[in-house]
This record gives sequence, C-alpha cells and structure tokens, in this order.
Amino acid sequence: MPSTDSGVPVSRGTVERVRRLMVAAVRWVAIGAALGAVVSLALLTVWTPRAATDTAFALGALVLGFGVTAWSSAVGLGRTIEGMQDRLDVSSDWTEASAREAFFVVSWTGVGWVVAATVGSILLGV
Repeated sequence: MPSTDSGVPVSRGTVERVRRLMVAAVRWVAIGAALGAVVSLALLTVWTPRAATDTAFALGALVLGFGVTAWSSAVGLGRTIEGMQDRLDVSSDWTEASAREAFFVVSWTGVGWVVAATVGSILLGV
C-alpha cells in the first residue's frame, strides 16, 4: 500500500498561492452568501417562503453554472482567443488570466448564494 507522504517537497510559492486562492474563495463565498440572504429576504416580501427560497436557490445555481461554464471556456479557449487577437491585430485588453479570475469570482459567489438559499430554506422549515 502506498504511503500518503509523497516525499515531494512543496515550494513556498505554491503554498502561498494556494493560501491566497483559499482566502479569495472564502471572501467571495461570504459575499455570495450575503447576496443569497438578501435575495431570499427580498423575495419573502412577495412570495411564500418556499417559493422565495426556491427562486433564490435557482438564481444562485444559475450564477454558479454560468461561472463554471465560462471559467472552463476561458481555460480551454483562452490561448486560442489571445492568439486570434494577436493575429487579427485586435486590442481588447481581454486575457485568459483576467477571464479566469473573473469567472473564479462569479463561481464562488454562486456557491455562497446557493448555500445561503439552502440555509434560509432550512431555517424557514420549507
């Protein structure tokens, strides 16, 4: 049975990068949770608790799905799009790195939103 200790040293740079990504993810999940709570509460003024939390969850899932889909597209097609911009001599300031960062934000915000809508549903007993 293989050992769980791979013996491969991890560089300080890698550890720092992972730490920064985790801090950023937690920050955007918290912002998404706040958005999800606000949307759920706003919808409660119009609809029943079940309809409000279900709609808030669906909106959060839409944000999450869009973020993950767009992020994967940016990763998969980013260099191709940058190459096309260079070839066509088009300057739009779009880069693969900026697109990945933007959709990282959208995806983790969607996660927080979905979690907040779920917790709100549980707290309301629906």
